[in-house]
Amino acid sequence: MISAIFFLLAITVSITTSIEFSHCFWENNNDCTKMKCVDVTATTLKEQVSIISQNTPPESSCYFLEVVHSNVPKLTTLNLNQSDLYEELRLSNILLKQIDNNFFDNFKKLKRLYLNNNQLLSVQFSNLHELEQLHLEDNLMMNTKSSDLPDAPNLRILNIAHNILVNNDLTCKFPKLEEFRVSNNMITSIGSCFMVNTNIKSINMDYNRIKTIQKNSFGNLTKLETLFLNGNILEVIEEGSFNLLVSLRNLRLQHNRLKTININTFTGLINLKQLSLVGNLLSTIEPYTFRDLAKTASLMLQGNPLRLIKSDTFKGLKLLDVFHLDNLNIEEIEADAFNDLGGLKYLSLINNKLSKVHFGAFQNLPYLITLQLGKNDFDLYPNFFSGLKSLKNLYLKENEFSIIPTNAFNYLNALPLLDLSDLGVTDIEPNAFNGLLNLKTLNLSRNMLETIEEEVFAGMPNLLKLDLSSNRIKIIRPYAFYDLHKVEEFWIASNAITKINENAFNGLRSLKVLNLTAQKINEIRPGAFNGLDVMEKLYLNQNEIRNLYQDSFNGTRKLLHLDLSNNEIGKLLTRMFQDAEVLETLNLHFAGLQAIEFEAFFGLKSLQNLTLTGNNVTILKNGVFNGLSALTVLNLSNINVQAIESGAFNGLDSLIELNLKGNRISTLTSMIFTGLPKLKVLTMNRGVTAIEPYAFKTLPGIKSIITLSGANLSLIENAFSGLDNVLIVWFSKTTIDVIHKNAFEGLKNTLGIHFFDSTINTIKAGAFSNMGKIRYIFNNNFTQCTDWNMLLKDGHYNFCKMSIKVIESGAFSGIHEHTERDKKGVAELELNLNGNDLATIVANNFIGMEHLEQLSISDNEIETIQNNAFYTLKNLKKLNLSSNNIIDIGDSVFEGLSNLLNLDLGNNQLTHLNPNCFGSLTSLQYFKLENNYLTEIFSNTFAKLPLRVLNMGNNNISLIEDGSFADLKLLETLNVSYNSLESFDMSLLTTLPNLKQFYINSNSLDEFNAKLLLETVPGLSLIDINDNEISCNDLPNVLIAFKQHGLNYVNREGGSIGNYDGVSCMFNEPANVQHLSQYATLLKDTNDKIVALIKQRQLQTTTETDYDKKSEMLENKVNNLGILLSNNFNFRYPSIGPFQILLIVVCVIICIVQLIGVYKKCRNSRRS
Repeated sequence: MISAIFFLLAITVSITTSIEFSHCFWENNNDCTKMKCVDVTATTLKEQVSIISQNTPPESSCYFLEVVHSNVPKLTTLNLNQSDLYEELRLSNILLKQIDNNFFDNFKKLKRLYLNNNQLLSVQFSNLHELEQLHLEDNLMMNTKSSDLPDAPNLRILNIAHNILVNNDLTCKFPKLEEFRVSNNMITSIGSCFMVNTNIKSINMDYNRIKTIQKNSFGNLTKLETLFLNGNILEVIEEGSFNLLVSLRNLRLQHNRLKTININTFTGLINLKQLSLVGNLLSTIEPYTFRDLAKTASLMLQGNPLRLIKSDTFKGLKLLDVFHLDNLNIEEIEADAFNDLGGLKYLSLINNKLSKVHFGAFQNLPYLITLQLGKNDFDLYPNFFSGLKSLKNLYLKENEFSIIPTNAFNYLNALPLLDLSDLGVTDIEPNAFNGLLNLKTLNLSRNMLETIEEEVFAGMPNLLKLDLSSNRIKIIRPYAFYDLHKVEEFWIASNAITKINENAFNGLRSLKVLNLTAQKINEIRPGAFNGLDVMEKLYLNQNEIRNLYQDSFNGTRKLLHLDLSNNEIGKLLTRMFQDAEVLETLNLHFAGLQAIEFEAFFGLKSLQNLTLTGNNVTILKNGVFNGLSALTVLNLSNINVQAIESGAFNGLDSLIELNLKGNRISTLTSMIFTGLPKLKVLTMNRGVTAIEPYAFKTLPGIKSIITLSGANLSLIENAFSGLDNVLIVWFSKTTIDVIHKNAFEGLKNTLGIHFFDSTINTIKAGAFSNMGKIRYIFNNNFTQCTDWNMLLKDGHYNFCKMSIKVIESGAFSGIHEHTERDKKGVAELELNLNGNDLATIVANNFIGMEHLEQLSISDNEIETIQNNAFYTLKNLKKLNLSSNNIIDIGDSVFEGLSNLLNLDLGNNQLTHLNPNCFGSLTSLQYFKLENNYLTEIFSNTFAKLPLRVLNMGNNNISLIEDGSFADLKLLETLNVSYNSLESFDMSLLTTLPNLKQFYINSNSLDEFNAKLLLETVPGLSLIDINDNEISCNDLPNVLIAFKQHGLNYVNREGGSIGNYDGVSCMFNEPANVQHLSQYATLLKDTNDKIVALIKQRQLQTTTETDYDKKSEMLENKVNNLGILLSNNFNFRYPSIGPFQILLIVVCVIICIVQLIGVYKKCRNSRRS
């Protein structure tokens, strides 16, 4: 085995060393050196180039080699050393496939080479005579020749791109070549070695199989400057074939099979600058085919078959400057077809099949600036854009035009914008926009017009938008906007207008918007806006207006928005916007109104918003907003109001919002907002149902929120009187019923109350009287009274789930203004009143909450308390009175609580405590009295208190007297857990100096002492003594006197049958197969206990069916186990042995434990 491991190790080492050695190296590449190599072979590149040329990193003045990831099939000989100071090599991707033929005879100052991606298929080379690049790109060459290259006088790149060449003379030994490439190859001519390359400057010959060009194929090239010949199978070009190319500058001739082009096809190209002729098979170009191209500046002619253009077809292209002619199935153009293009500036002719054009066909274009002509199929004439005098864009999208002419846009005198949108126009003529002299928008949107006439917008001096939106207009005439005197917008939205008349917009004297939205108007007349004297907006929204007169807005003296939203206006009248004295918005939303009259907004003296949303207006009246004296919003939302009158907000003296949301108001009255001096928002409605006395008097300046919402009410006395500068109040889904006495009187600067989901039933006596700047009462019962970091802090309050049922006696009297410290975020003060439905407390019932510090009153239905009920709380410090139905306490119920410090009283229904009920708690310190029905304790019951916790567990205690912890000398926990004790004493912990926990858990003890509880307590620190009736042979000496007095303990492991260090116990008799009768007795006792427990439960609880089923099931299990034992009891050879008996007993005990658990759970849940 060991030898095998060594063998594997040896292999691993040898592999890693051989990998490491197939690496060559040196490097450092500026001013030469290098070598490199990496993964190599062809016998690991002649054994690491003869162990890296005898291991001396060279002095240099040059070298290079490279090789990289390698494999190298063949090459042969290398040896290197200084092979004559080689200058580069590389040998690129290196699955090479042969070379030899004296493998570059000692390189004699090589100068580049590479042999690119390789699998060569021949090449020869002898002495490279100081090469200067070569590469032989991707290779698999095929019959190379020019006698298999170099001799190289100073080559200057070559490349021979992807290769499977079929000759190209390969450029007759290169006098100083300057690039070349021969792109993807299978050449087929342009041979004769470019007449020995007189210093070419690029070529390429793209994908090749050429098919002519000739006439001395590129003559003497006179320093060429690129050429390419893209896709190839050219189909001729001769005649001059680029007469000596005089320093060409690009050309290409893209995918090719040309199909003519002429006047000697580009003769001397005099410094060309790109050309291309993209897809080819041209289909006419001629006249002077770009007569010597006067320094071109691109051309291209994408996919071609051009169908005509002619007349000088682009003559001498005088520096073109963009052009395209786009997707080219042109179908005619002629008459000078762009003549000498005079510095063009973009043209395009997008998708084409034009269908003639002629006349001047954009006569000589001086400095065009865009045109395009969309997807085409033309018409449009007289002077069809004649000489375009510096056009400035045009397009004419997809085209169709049904008429327009008479001078159709004459000479466009420097356009800006026109568009004529979707172009199914249908008519226009007379003068159709004559000379457009600097137009400035028009559009004529989606089209199919249907009348307008008269001089159809004449010559447009300086128009300024128009549009005529979606069109099928249905007449306009009289002067149809005669001469538009510098329009300033207009649109006439979706159209089929029905009426407006009388001079319909006359000469639009500098209009300023109009629109007339969706239309079938139905009347407006008298003057229908006559000369519009500088209108400012209007619209008349979706419309079928139904009349409207009183001179329907006469000359609308500088209007400033209107709209009359969806409309079928049912009334309004009396003065109907009397000349709209500089309106400022109006709208009237659905505007099927149904009355308003009496001065219906009289002279609107500079309105400032209004709206009147959904409409149906059921009353409001008396003056209905008279002259609106500079309104400032109003809205009156869904407007099925149901009354208001008495001044109905008189002259609204500069309102500032209102709204009255969904309305059907239902009372409020008594001065219902009189004249609103400077209101500041209101909104309202949903169910109110009364409020009166001064119903917000005259609201001086509301100031941030009041709301109400779902309401259903009571509240009253001055129900928020004059809201003196509100700052919140809110309620939302409300319901309340009562709260009275001054019901928040004048809310003098409120600061709080909210509620949201609300309700409350009663509260009265002061009901927060003058509130003295409250600082909070917030609630949101749907969050189940979450803390949310005491919600909005300050004094908090809250009222939790809020189905309160009475509170009275002072009901927080005047709720004071809190002290400075309250405002600095101190986290007490509270109130809360948790789940509510109270059922008494009263006597002073917290008068003005004198600086309360928490209270709570937990789940409620309290069952009395009175005496001085927390007689004005003297800075309380918690209380709670947990889940309640208390049953007794008395003796002045905690009088003045002298700085309480917690209490609680657990789930309650007490049954008894008293001795002078907690001697006014002189600074209590916790307490609780858990789930309670206590049964006895007495003797001074916690006489002079300052406890530190107590609790009293689940209770049914069964005595404790004898001083009952006398003076408790600062207790530190106790508890006396689930209880019914059956002894304990230990001299009731000789008044406890500083106990430190204890509990004595579920109890019925049966002894424990533990050295008289460690000589009555010294410094205790925990126990518990689990479920008790102790034994298990005296719970190993009560846990070896609580581990020799380090005490601790509790531990609980599993469901307890006996136990010891997990504590619990009982279990004494040894299990015995021969004496089954003792187990039968045990089971009988168990069964009796279960029956007794069930009877006890039936006395104390009501219908808890799930509990009944469980207890019945457990009783059955115990009976079955009894039968099993008695069946075996009379057998001579019993069929069950001790382990089985033990398991049965375990089962019985677990059943009992579960039953007791279920019983206690049910008792607790009944209490809660």
